[in-house]
Amino acid sequence: TVTAGCGQTDPTPGNDSATDTDTAAPVSNASITKSDGVTNYFLGGTNTYTIVLSNAGPSDMIGAVVTDNIPTQVASWTWVCGVPTGGATGCDGAASNSVNFSDTVNLPVGSTITYTVTALINPSATGDLVNTATITPPNGTSDPAPGDNTATDTDVPGTIAITIGKVPS
Repeated sequence: TVTAGCGQTDPTPGNDSATDTDTAAPVSNASITKSDGVTNYFLGGTNTYTIVLSNAGPSDMIGAVVTDNIPTQVASWTWVCGVPTGGATGCDGAASNSVNFSDTVNLPVGSTITYTVTALINPSATGDLVNTATITPPNGTSDPAPGDNTATDTDVPGTIAITIGKVPS
């Protein structure tokens, strides 16, 4: 604000003050982990993954998106959401399907959401089974450690040893 001096007249007093308003941008440290606890997959078998989302803050994360694209070695999968902790919400997109997965979640500071994914392995699968899940903060929210917003689990094809013997008659 500016005021005209003593004995002076301001011909345009409407421009004697200005206001600047800044809105604090949220900062949320989201992270995701993913593991099936094994190093191999077997044709026609199943692998069960645990995916955990969390937010270390300092701000709540409202409207983050978790995604997971179905690997070519997986014929179909079932997503089940456990009970979110710390006021987290989401789990709307959790369903059995053979398509890519996407779910919008809200993660208050200190909260978690855990998904269990059961993947049916294609009987003709080849190559390494690489499965990656990602959490993407909403627009306008910065993440000071974006390196932990993606988690990958890799399994190699397993082998089963079969012994054939001849029994005398």
